[in-house]
Amino acid sequence: MFERVTDEEERGQVGIGTLIVFIAMVLVAAIAAGVLINTAGLLQSQAVATGEESTAQVSNVVEVNSATGQVVDPDWNEEDTFDDVTFEFNTDIDVEGADVVEVTLEDVDEEVIDGEDGTEIALDGDGTDTIDNVNDVTGVTEVTVDFDADDESIVDEESIELRVTESHIDEHEDGLPITIEDDGDDEISLTAPDNLVNDGVYDEVRSASIMVSLGPGADAVDLSSATFEFIGDQTVRGQPHELNDLTIQDLDGESVDNQVLESDENLQVHIDLASDDDGFNTIEAGDSAEFQITTADGAQTIEVLMAPSTLTDDAVSL
Repeated sequence: MFERVTDEEERGQVGIGTLIVFIAMVLVAAIAAGVLINTAGLLQSQAVATGEESTAQVSNVVEVNSATGQVVDPDWNEEDTFDDVTFEFNTDIDVEGADVVEVTLEDVDEEVIDGEDGTEIALDGDGTDTIDNVNDVTGVTEVTVDFDADDESIVDEESIELRVTESHIDEHEDGLPITIEDDGDDEISLTAPDNLVNDGVYDEVRSASIMVSLGPGADAVDLSSATFEFIGDQTVRGQPHELNDLTIQDLDGESVDNQVLESDENLQVHIDLASDDDGFNTIEAGDSAEFQITTADGAQTIEVLMAPSTLTDDAVSL
């Protein structure tokens, strides 16, 4: 049944072949074992790294304590002074050439800055005239209009108090607009855009301050390495050094050099929404925007900034 090898040389060759096969099997097994050991070690390292990353993402969370919006220009100060300011006057009253309309401008200290004896404006053409290059205009400026119709159909003097800022001056390139209206009973009334009166309150949130702290048990978080994202009319994303209109501040509103958030402190993220540098947008009454903080560890915090439907105060809770 079995072939018997009687030749000694043939028997040696068979033994050597078997040995070679055996050695090859041992080498293959050793290589396979090495691969398995390396793979196991790699998987273990990845599992440890993933666990640490997941722990950091869960634990190193930045919490939003509160969010406040400013609906006035944050740089407004009643004592600020401005030069070369233009005031634009408009009316739909049928002003005749013989009618006299005079304007007096006073600063915050009630000192006359233009029109000591009344600066006459001509509204008998297209109903529009300007007073140009007025100096020493202050953050609070009172405009008085004395309207004296030749036929005495209107004889009245009225005043309006404006809240002036650099952004108002830039916004109204043709001049700070004041409208003279016929109020009936031989009287006039003066109106101006809402942001120039009513204490300068806009119908939109123009800046936001988000107070942040560390979550329970979180390690210190470097906010300078965090990524901030604002989703409004468009999406703005970046780190503080990449954004001109986003700053890390202390609770007094001063920019800080050390932007590491420790467990025993609060910082605030301030965003100038009205600026055009980074693409942020103001939040109109009743609207909202989404604000997200992503730390270097990948921990995310999302806050919805919701503006109240009615904006009447200088500052509102978002």
